[in-house]
Amino acid sequence: MIRVSHGKTEANGSEQRRVEFKFPFLTLRTKLFDGFFDRLGAFRFSSLASWAALAVVPIVAAIGLYLVINSLFVLLSNPAVGDVVREAGPGAILLLPGLNPFLPFVYGWIAIVCAIALHEGAHGVAARSLGLNVRSSGLLFFLFVPIGAFVDVDEEQLKKTSGRAASRVMAAGVGGNIAAASVCLVCVLLIVGGLTPVIDGVYVNEVLQGMPAEAAGLLPKDVIVSVDNVSVNKTADLSVIFENKTAGDFVPVTVARGDSWQSNFSTAVNLTVSENRTVMGVSVSDLLIGERLRFYQNVTLETISLYLIPPSLASGLVPFSDTLVPFYTHWLGPQWHVVTNVLFWLWFVNVNVAVFNALPIYPMDGGRIFNIALKSLIRGKEREKLVSDITIAVTAALALVLLLTVIIPFVT
Repeated sequence: MIRVSHGKTEANGSEQRRVEFKFPFLTLRTKLFDGFFDRLGAFRFSSLASWAALAVVPIVAAIGLYLVINSLFVLLSNPAVGDVVREAGPGAILLLPGLNPFLPFVYGWIAIVCAIALHEGAHGVAARSLGLNVRSSGLLFFLFVPIGAFVDVDEEQLKKTSGRAASRVMAAGVGGNIAAASVCLVCVLLIVGGLTPVIDGVYVNEVLQGMPAEAAGLLPKDVIVSVDNVSVNKTADLSVIFENKTAGDFVPVTVARGDSWQSNFSTAVNLTVSENRTVMGVSVSDLLIGERLRFYQNVTLETISLYLIPPSLASGLVPFSDTLVPFYTHWLGPQWHVVTNVLFWLWFVNVNVAVFNALPIYPMDGGRIFNIALKSLIRGKEREKLVSDITIAVTAALALVLLLTVIIPFVT
């Protein structure tokens, strides 16, 4: 959201203080970024980008409205969703690391600081490309932890300039976030596309005590790669093999284990019967590492939508989640998942910041653009009052919907 100022904060008309502390927030104002805004604003691309951003805002706003209204509908129609929200706690509603249980602290703060700094910086570049002054800019801290940035564009100039120019300045922040999110998403897709499975097979969750598998030397975290000299990729393969076996049969079993499952261990298991089934005595789950990777490498709208789900919520599905990271390698090296997670959270947070700011809620960017658009469409003596009434009504309605999505899970 663009922040505007007249440049005076004291009653006696003194200039804004460079350093201001209002517990727990610390504001550091500086002119150091002015040259940066001037240099980027001088490029013709900056002007074209602000036009593109203005075209993007209505699309992002429409997506945001759909998500907000659909969330309310789902909460009202499906009580189970409310149960999930209550279980996660009220912090899940906030995009704040440390409070949101799904947002990792380090990755989250990096993404939030970058997203807000980019958003505000885009306002400054767009303003300078249109010849508008940036009174000041700076950094925001929660105590001494950086949480974002701000840009103060001359409000008087914004009021005097054309509606299109003012809208382009306000749209730049959303456009910058969407551009950054798109680049980060493409990079995540490229990294996932370059992953190579370390191992594929059936994962041993538990070896049951007193059962043949324990006696044969199988261990938890082993990956069964073959049984009876037949390759195994999923638990259904085991069922097919054991259908023709009886208790007392010795079956050759090969598992991968050790660091990155680089070593193989082969043994023979003396099968037994449990609950009318021939078994080894292990609790297993499908890895489907290769199959899952192919799903993510096949870029579709379905896979793109999954990239809006935090890895912590789908740890058994997302290749770069903590659960699945050990099963893949990449030419980037052992820290490929760190790079991927940074890019993912940059994508995730930038999208959320863009959507929220694009909503027609005054005085957010989308709300101010909506207000300017109304002024260009409505004519007559009562224009100012009518525009104001519509803006307030839309803002109040959306604020109510957002409030309901927050409180409904905790009051039903």
